[in-house]
Amino acid sequence: MAEQIEAAEIGSAGAGDSAAIKEATKTGWGNAFLWYSYDAADTYFSQLVISLAYTPFALLLGIAYMGWSYQTSFVITSIFMAASNLLIAVLGPVLGSFSDNIGKRKSAVIIAASVMIATTALITAWVNFWWASILFLIANFCYQAGRMFYDAQIPFIAETKKRSLLQAVGGSLAFFGSVFGVLTTMILGMVLGSWTHIDTAIWDADPGAYYGQVDVIIAELNGIIKWLFLIGAIVILLMSIPYFFHKEVENPSDRTLKENLRESLKTFRTTGKDILKDRNSILFFLGWFFITDAANTAILYMAVIIQGAVGYTPEVTNYVIFAGIGGSLIFAILTGIFMNKYGPKLSFIINGLSWAIAIIIVFFAGWQYKTELVWNGWSSSTIIHELPKWWMFIGAFFIGIGFGGIWIIGRQFIMILAPPKRLAQYGGFQKIAGRVSAIVSPLIFAGLIYAFTGQFGVHHAYRFALAGLLLFFIIGVILLVFIKDPHKRYLAGERAPYKNLYPPRKSKK
Repeated sequence: MAEQIEAAEIGSAGAGDSAAIKEATKTGWGNAFLWYSYDAADTYFSQLVISLAYTPFALLLGIAYMGWSYQTSFVITSIFMAASNLLIAVLGPVLGSFSDNIGKRKSAVIIAASVMIATTALITAWVNFWWASILFLIANFCYQAGRMFYDAQIPFIAETKKRSLLQAVGGSLAFFGSVFGVLTTMILGMVLGSWTHIDTAIWDADPGAYYGQVDVIIAELNGIIKWLFLIGAIVILLMSIPYFFHKEVENPSDRTLKENLRESLKTFRTTGKDILKDRNSILFFLGWFFITDAANTAILYMAVIIQGAVGYTPEVTNYVIFAGIGGSLIFAILTGIFMNKYGPKLSFIINGLSWAIAIIIVFFAGWQYKTELVWNGWSSSTIIHELPKWWMFIGAFFIGIGFGGIWIIGRQFIMILAPPKRLAQYGGFQKIAGRVSAIVSPLIFAGLIYAFTGQFGVHHAYRFALAGLLLFFIIGVILLVFIKDPHKRYLAGERAPYKNLYPPRKSKK
């Protein structure tokens, strides 16, 4: 069982936060490891269901059963992804406010996770595009909501000076969920023997290339890829069981459910106004928008990028993903240690630059170009050159660096920027920034693929889409430079809003 958590009252000076609340002042690592189990479980969902299963499943359903071209299927699948993100962007802050007002977050995580697991399992029941996409929309919404409640628990299970390290260890362990996600597809393929790896990123975008494979695609859809959802749901449930037994410091409300809901809507509006008055918060949320926009897109389409842009087979793609996971495991812990000393601002800038370097490397990996040799002014020959594909492994490692740290940094920024009583609310507004970007990014990326495929082919269309991501990373890093990091004041026990963080400028006489 988890150790008893020691708690202390922390003053909060923000609007509507005059009453002190209890934060954890000490907790054992045994309790933390019970809490970590959900982090690993929802990372497993992200890797298996979002990155590996849903996208190819929906694309193949659109091609085989709906008769769509690859481009049309890609765009419609992206619209469902965007709709799911729109839902959490709209409802996230209100749900966060409700959680804050109730003073409990563990039960909110359990409810969200239960719906996520159930809807994921139900996708296996019927091989149908609309059925799969609607259930995925709900599952992804609950995944994002559960993640928001989970992140808001940190001050209520760990003392101030150990929160960066606690997150770093948890972030590193969570990426075992990614490893298990990839292993699930590989092991299930060996057991069922029907994983034919239909290439969902065929370089030739001619729809006719698919129509000749419809029978093979239908067999694929009724084989291993369908069962990934049910098996994935079972694994997520088993991985989450230890989470039920961890303890958190609670600040229970004596209001009724109806009163809490009314108060949640009120404090949601107040929090929005306070954020707009705080320069640090505005800069963070804008930087978060641009960087997570590009990061979410890179992760969402990583498998098809590796195949479509670089030209690796699906089998080699798994090894490239493992290289990225390796970077995540290593740099999650290093990010926490670095951030505890230097603060989240510098950590986030380095993280954004890591993503940018990764995109540049992936952009050029496997690039093909032609040169012509002219002999005696009349005869010529064409030579096709190709840059090394193995650069993709280096790019994947840098993606791992970025992916291993970005969510840890985001959590720490919210803890520093938000008054203690409104952590989940700020997390909800963070979801707006992150999810609106996740609405925009799939649509922009799909639009660029659609626009450039006809003239340059899918192979180069992916590269041009990646160039758009690079621009977003650069904008995000520039915004972060102007933040004044109150990290040291937070470690000393001060909480937002910080006095005189931006002192008024002296007027010139």
